[in-house]
Formats: sequence, structure tokens, C-alpha cells
Amino acid sequence: MELQYTYRELLDLCESAKFGSVAKQISNTYENTLAKNWTPELNSEWVCRHYLSTKMILNATALLKALEFSTEKNMRLANSYFEYYAVLSLARAIVYTLPTECWNDGKLITISHSQAIKLAFSWLGRFNSNTAEEFKQKTLKLKAQREVISYRIPSSGDSNLSDTLDLEQILITLAEVAQFNSELLRQALDKYAAKESFIIPDDSHAVKIAHIVIDGFYFFDNEDAYRLSYLMRKMPSPQPLHFTMTEGMTEDFFGAWDSDSEDDQFSMGSPSEWQTIFDIP
Repeated sequence: MELQYTYRELLDLCESAKFGSVAKQISNTYENTLAKNWTPELNSEWVCRHYLSTKMILNATALLKALEFSTEKNMRLANSYFEYYAVLSLARAIVYTLPTECWNDGKLITISHSQAIKLAFSWLGRFNSNTAEEFKQKTLKLKAQREVISYRIPSSGDSNLSDTLDLEQILITLAEVAQFNSELLRQALDKYAAKESFIIPDDSHAVKIAHIVIDGFYFFDNEDAYRLSYLMRKMPSPQPLHFTMTEGMTEDFFGAWDSDSEDDQFSMGSPSEWQTIFDIP
């Protein structure tokens, strides 16, 4: 199998024979469930799903940088949030790439924490069930630690919380599962999809991303609207996640969180510092 991304953890999850078998099973699902029945509607949906997955990888990277900064500045009160939500972001990145999960008019974006964790680690279990269960339990512990701080705020501070949960390894692995899924979908489309379906007839799916309503409150993200418009023009079919990311997209995403001041404030740093969990352009 020809892969377009240089994987750090994924290929070591199981022996090569099993990996090939799992990849074939997943490919068959993409081919039979999606590629052979490809339509402009599905095309629009999956462009948006891959865009969401890339944003989850970028978000996890930003949270990891925030964790580094908060530890350095002794703002440890926030650490459990950064750790847990980095993993949750990448669980969602996987979910958005699953051929078994319906978009459901955008409701997939708002699935619960527990459902995202269940689906992501179940999928990881196809490659290695022991690793998947180990990582799932560590994720649930991160969730519990976040809730301890949120709801109990222990008088002993964070002395009872663990900081040895292999966070970076979990993040790399989850990001690579999402990337691998996106590669297999692209291969299935190249093999079976009708090329005349590689169009985005309207922005109905993109609206679910850029226009946000939560508990009656409305938010509009002009940057998401711009980036999705760019994809509609320049990449009008789903691409592997590392190709969906552009230098302009990643620079603008991380730059939005940088401080305007140079006085020892939070900064995402240079592009060379964004590679901890994924090869971000």
C-alpha cells in the first residue's frame, strides 16, 4: 500500500500482515459505503468533514502549546483542561472520518464526549485492541482529572493528579488514525467515484461549521467561512488531511491565538514548533 504521509506510531500498532488486513477491511467499507455511491451531496459533506478533522488536529496542537505555557508559568489550574480536550479533539477528528457514522445534518459535530471516545477507541481497536483499551482508560482518567478540578477543586491542588499518561503518544496515534482514514477514502474515490460528482453544489454543509448556534446564542466564524469557500474553489473533493491543511490555514489558525504583545506572553511559536503530534505545513 502506497501511503502519502510519514507515520510515526500507526504502523507499529500491529504486525504488517494484520495492518494490511485491517487496511483492506477499512478500504472496502469506504469503497462500498461511499465511493461506489458518490454524489455531489456526499462530496460536499465529506469536504466539510475532512476540514473539521484538520481543525481538531490544529486545536489539539494549540492546546498542547497552551499546556506547555501554563506549566512554565505555574498556571497548573488549567492543565487538566488542556490535556483532556487535546485528546477529545482528536477523538472527534477520527469520528468525523468514519464511514460508519452519518453526518445527520451536522449533528455529528455535537456528539457527546462519551460517544466520541467510544467510537474513536473502538476504531483504534481494529489495529490493536490492547493499545486502544489502554489509551481509552488513560483518556477517561484525563476526563476524571478535569472533573476533579472543575467540580471538587481539591484543597491539595493537583498533587493527586497524574502527569505520566503518555499524552503525546496518544495524540500522535489518534491524529494518525484520522489521517489514515482520510487517505483510504481518497484512494477509494480515485478508484470508484464518478469524477463528475466532485463538485460542491451549495454551502449547506459549510454553514453548519461557520454559523454556530448553542443554547440560542449565535456565533459566526468568518475565518471558517473563508477557508471553506477556498476549499470549494480549490479542493472541491475530499483530500487527505495533511493536504487539506494549507500553510495559510495553519498560520492563520495559530496566529489567532498569539498575543499581540511581545512581553513574554503566550505564543504558538514558529511552524517548526507545530510538529509535535502531526506534520503540519
